[in-house]
Formats: sequence, C-alpha cells, structure tokens
Amino acid sequence: MRITLAALALLLLAAPAPARKPKVKDLIASFEAAKTDERLRLAGTLARMKDKKAVDALIAAFDIKKGNPRESAAIVDALGVAGDPRAVEPLAAAWDYLRSMILQMGELPGHLQVLRWKILEALSRLGGDQAVRTLSEALNENDPRVVEEAVRGLGRLQVRDAVPALQQLAGGATGNLLQSILEALGDIGDKRAVSTLEQAFNNPDKFIEVQASYGLAKLGKKEALARLNAFLKGDPGEDKVGLLAAYYLVKLDKDSGLEHLEAMMKKPDSPLAPLAAETLGKTENPRAVLVLVEAFKAPDPAVRQSVARALVRLGGPRAVTALKKLRADPNPGVRSTALNGLADLGEVD
Repeated sequence: MRITLAALALLLLAAPAPARKPKVKDLIASFEAAKTDERLRLAGTLARMKDKKAVDALIAAFDIKKGNPRESAAIVDALGVAGDPRAVEPLAAAWDYLRSMILQMGELPGHLQVLRWKILEALSRLGGDQAVRTLSEALNENDPRVVEEAVRGLGRLQVRDAVPALQQLAGGATGNLLQSILEALGDIGDKRAVSTLEQAFNNPDKFIEVQASYGLAKLGKKEALARLNAFLKGDPGEDKVGLLAAYYLVKLDKDSGLEHLEAMMKKPDSPLAPLAAETLGKTENPRAVLVLVEAFKAPDPAVRQSVARALVRLGGPRAVTALKKLRADPNPGVRSTALNGLADLGEVD
C-alpha cells in the first residue's frame, strides 16, 4: 500500500470540510409527514445528526405494538446509531414486550425475530446498566441468532462479568456463534479467556484458528499476531482465510491488513475483490477510508458499488467527497448506492 503512516496523518488533517447539512427541524418535519419508504431513509439521516430533538422524534415514532414493522426496524437501527442513552428505556421495553409475545404465541413471525436482533445490537451501541442486563439475559435465549447478537453486544461493551458465561457457551458453539464468542472474548480483554481461546486456536478448522488468533492478539499474544500475518501468505486456494485474517488485522490497526485488502480489491477479475471492499467497510477503522477512496475508479462496477457501500458505513468527510464523485458513475447501480448513501449520511448539495 502506498500510503505511509506519516502521509496518512497529513491526509486526515487536510480532509475537506463537511458538506452542508439540512436543518434538523426540516428533517424532523419531513420525517413526520413522510410515507413508509421515505421514513425508512430519513430515520437513519436523523440519527446521524446526533441531535437531541432528532432523537426525540425517533423515540416518539417508535411504537412496537402498533407501528409498521419495517419502520420499527429502521427506527431501532437509527436509535443505535444516534447513541443517545435516553433510547435505552424504550428499546428495553420493546424487548420485554416481544418476550411476552413469545410466551403467548410460542414463536414470533420472522420480522419480529429480526426486530429482536436489532434491539440487542442497538442496546450494545448505547450501553449502560439496563442494556448490559438485557444483553446478559439474552444469552439464555433459545434462538441462536439472538444469542449471537447478545454475545457481540457484550463484547462491544467489554463486559468482564460476561466472560464465564461466554466461556461456557464456547464449549458447544459452532459457526457464527463460535466466531462471535471468540471475538467477544478478545474484545473484552480479560486474561481469563486465554485458555478458551488457546483451545480454539488448536482447532483444525483454519477459520476458527484465525478467529482465535484475533482474540489472543487482542489479549497481547505476539505469536497470535504473527500467525494472523502468516495467514496473509497462505495458499492461493485459501484466499478467504487470508481475507478474514486481513479483516482482523485492520481491526487491530495493522498496516498489513490494509495492504492485503487493498491488493485483493485491485486484483483484476477477482471474484473476491468486491468482498474485500465490503470487508474494509466492516472493520470500522477510519483508516480504511483512504484505501477505499483510492479504489473508487476500479474498472469493475461490482467493486465500485462495494466501495460505495463501504464508504457509507465508515462515513466522514473524505468518504462523502468520494461518494459525490460516484454519483456520476456510468453504472446505475453504483450511482444509486452513492446517492442513497449520501442521503443516509445527511449530506446535500
């Protein structure tokens, strides 16, 4: 990758000024008057304003019992993004209501199950004692997807009291649930997790070994960090293993991960190139923006569209500048992604 750390610092300092944003009161009025499809979009825009009145409008519109399920899901996502702790109470109340419905119905319809996952994710972004209690209780749920979201949330909030429960869960976990546990144990940063992570590290499944390596690297194990870097140089048939290792290295803020994903993204005709761009967006590392900005002129429209989605996830002035250029892309899918992303970020000309 051509960007050095020193150059990166200069580029960040020289970032362009943010675009003009619409007034909060105008957005609130539009949100309150809009039909469902428009409200879905405006909910996220309001959330990113980080304004008390915008959050008030979202909370007032949130009605778990009578609201449109699609709108409720969008508002839950928005409340998590907004980061206002006042949203914890209505979200926890919605969680309790959905649990009471399970007792009555036995099983919820699919759209309400999805809403439960989203509530847990939002709570994990808001934090606080009530959020932690709800997430901890959700570890005992029967729905594995709910448990997975609870695990990720406890990891995000670095809840040390959750370590014994997570270690117990790890014993019988597989797939995405096991991955979420190994990541959470690393993110929490409690040395008690070392034994569980080392056991997973010795698993013959290379993906599990990579996941455990991330957890151990978060706990300061240098050999685990070296192992993650070694996975970047694996056999060509193990490109997806290398991609996962690079993802974790970027989360650990290592240049090697950025360089690997950049190379994958720019590899001609590679089916993994769009996935590499998406992966950069999922890292939540702001340094990934500069790598994506360099690739927004890639010849493959699938890559450019993935770049646009990743830039929307990461946000920031440089991402906005690149998205504005992508509005003129010759591919209609790329143009649409850029336009919708700018609207979600609350940017106007």
